[in-house]
Amino acid sequence: MTATREPLAERLDKWSIRHPHAPVMRRLLGGPVFFWRLGLGRLVARLEIRHGHLVLLTVTGRSSGQPRHTPVTAHVLGSGTYLWCPYGDRAQWYRNLLANPVATVQSTAGPQVVRAVRIEDDAQAVELISELRRFDVTFLRSYLDTEGIADTPEDIATNRERLHLLRLEPAEEDGPPPLEADLVWLWLLPVAAVALRAARRFRGLGSRRG
Repeated sequence: MTATREPLAERLDKWSIRHPHAPVMRRLLGGPVFFWRLGLGRLVARLEIRHGHLVLLTVTGRSSGQPRHTPVTAHVLGSGTYLWCPYGDRAQWYRNLLANPVATVQSTAGPQVVRAVRIEDDAQAVELISELRRFDVTFLRSYLDTEGIADTPEDIATNRERLHLLRLEPAEEDGPPPLEADLVWLWLLPVAAVALRAARRFRGLGSRRG
């Protein structure tokens, strides 16, 4: 039986997991972008997050047409790779991806152009939700409650089209440009500092000997 759906405002008030609109929180969640810019992206992507892997998703802004970068968790189930947006339509990257489904994903395999498609099979949706329980059961239940979907295979299948689940498929089109490691030069700063300190020490030893 389908759960009774309350008005959106009431459901948002009850939801314990809010979309991170606060600037400080958004900066913290966007922290992995900085590591990618430092050239550490593939290292960060090796970290497993509760049966999921962090990847950098580049989408095209639906209004600006400019590339937008955001770290997301990719879930691998069988031979497929999936994205789940627990914040629903409030997340800008998800709305951009629906408007422009061709995106670029940066992972341990390097940059890949993909196309995001909706889940079209009830059994697949139920199986993916089961995988997300392993990822974060509390998060998942809050999400389902917010969407007014009962945590049962029957209701999940019935409301499959309302779930914010997308499958990533290889695409032959040109995707938005991946994020470049444009801050690699920062690694030269500590090297230069050490070299300068060593040079000063060397000069100091030379002057004392003289």
